[in-house]
Amino acid sequence: MSKKPNKQKKKEEKKLTREEELERENELLRLENAYLKKLRAFREDPNEFREKHKQRWHSNLKKKDFD
Repeated sequence: MSKKPNKQKKKEEKKLTREEELERENELLRLENAYLKKLRAFREDPNEFREKHKQRWHSNLKKKDFD
């Protein structure tokens, strides 16, 4: 395996502007926050959490059937 793909990835990462880096970090923090909120909700009441997400899952399936 060559090291060229790693070098190319690092070069692409360096091309990001400071604003783009901050936007990326912000998005990652939002995802982490959403995950932690869902984890907390699950720990507080697993049954309610499952019911809530089961309904979303079924509604998403219905949407896919119409597409």
